[in-house]
Amino acid sequence: MRKTLRVAATALARALHWAGLQHSASWRMAVFDAAPKGSVLISQRGQETYLVSSGDQAIARELYVRGQFDFEKFEKVMRLLGPTSKPGLLLDIGANIGCICIAAVKRGLFEKALAFEPESFNYSLLAANIHLNGLASRIEARHMALGARDGEQLVFELSKDNYGDHRVSLGTEDGRFGEARRERTVVRCESLDSQIGGEQQGCLIWMDTQGFEGYVLQGAARTLKGRPPLVVEFWPYGMQRNRSYEVLKQAILESGYTHFHDLELDAGPVPVSEAAFDAVWQRLGVDGRFTDLLIQ
Repeated sequence: MRKTLRVAATALARALHWAGLQHSASWRMAVFDAAPKGSVLISQRGQETYLVSSGDQAIARELYVRGQFDFEKFEKVMRLLGPTSKPGLLLDIGANIGCICIAAVKRGLFEKALAFEPESFNYSLLAANIHLNGLASRIEARHMALGARDGEQLVFELSKDNYGDHRVSLGTEDGRFGEARRERTVVRCESLDSQIGGEQQGCLIWMDTQGFEGYVLQGAARTLKGRPPLVVEFWPYGMQRNRSYEVLKQAILESGYTHFHDLELDAGPVPVSEAAFDAVWQRLGVDGRFTDLLIQ
């Protein structure tokens, strides 16, 4: 069936002119879905160029079809930070294949970035994409997870079809996403404080670690003293599995942050408190919904 679809797609492209079809989202979706699983495709739909895997039905598919993933959210964060912010260094924690840090630097929103990605295949595409976009002098990629302590070895569970949902595994119990059947590997883990040497001026921390965010912040106490803006995924399901929610709240409260924006809503700033975070948790529930918080 896939071979038949590829033949038909090729014939149609020749008939209707390939250059025009490249700009059709429906066409690009059909090409992506017809590709053999695990093929590496090149996405040049937007301002950036990415190598993506057809095995990833989430971030890679969106990049191939639309040319960007989650960047509207990033631009919203920049608007909320305001024109007086002086962005220098973007810390992209859980960088995947680079769809945030590459676009942020290439479009001139940040001078440079430091990107952390623990999973080997994602990291290989991240490194390649940095070079493809001519950003090797401005983005540094590091092949590791971040957590509470240096020198840890963490068990990582791999999703078969969502390469953005590879995550730290603290148990083998099954859940909503077939976790018990996932392949597991071991990844290196260091603390953020040891990686960047403490407090940074003009820094934005962008973090999506699938429920592990609390432990990352626990290992960033020196960095957080300067209260750099944080964007963290807030995913009750993942935090419940990793038992990280209380750790997340403690790290933010102890660092002196004063307010946050729920990026799913347009409700304005919310004062930081344990009760305010609990209210977000209760709104989302533990069935899989998530949001992102800009914490300042």
